[in-house]
Amino acid sequence: MVAHMRISRAAVAALVLGVVGPVGVVAPAHAASRVLTDPAGDAGGVKRLDITRAKVRNRDHAVVARVTFAKAVAGDLIVSIDPRGAKGLRLVAERKRDGTITSRVLPGAFTDRGGAAGSEPCTDLRVQWIQDVARLVMPSTCLHDGDYGAIRFAVLTENRATDSDYTPETDTGNIGVSGWIARG
Repeated sequence: MVAHMRISRAAVAALVLGVVGPVGVVAPAHAASRVLTDPAGDAGGVKRLDITRAKVRNRDHAVVARVTFAKAVAGDLIVSIDPRGAKGLRLVAERKRDGTITSRVLPGAFTDRGGAAGSEPCTDLRVQWIQDVARLVMPSTCLHDGDYGAIRFAVLTENRATDSDYTPETDTGNIGVSGWIARG
């Protein structure tokens, strides 16, 4: 009976380790992204970009933001990227009424103190905006020449230079910032 229990425990341990895997391997895959949800209908009108979901991945070679809207309308999308201990930047994509998209990267995250002086840090931002989903891909070299670790983010939309929606939201109703996303 004792031998049978040892085999069962060993089998269970092997099964658990085989399914779960080493913590060092599993954790970075989950830590390299963060998803925020936002209620539909809080953007102040049907002709405004209304965020419903935002996901940012802090990959080794790129930062990828995927933002979903309640409906595809014209407007500006701004994703603020804030690296730990350094100045950040903003990924900006504008969708015009005719469906054309323009984009740029601007210095200064929403959380940066002292302003956002400087020129555009990068011209390699790629934007794909299909219906109600915008995907922005910024090469990691655009942010401190790729020398950064964890980041956090916030998302804002504007229509006609007026704020429409944002995520995350603080308890007081202001724009907040996500938790840290490890690089991986």
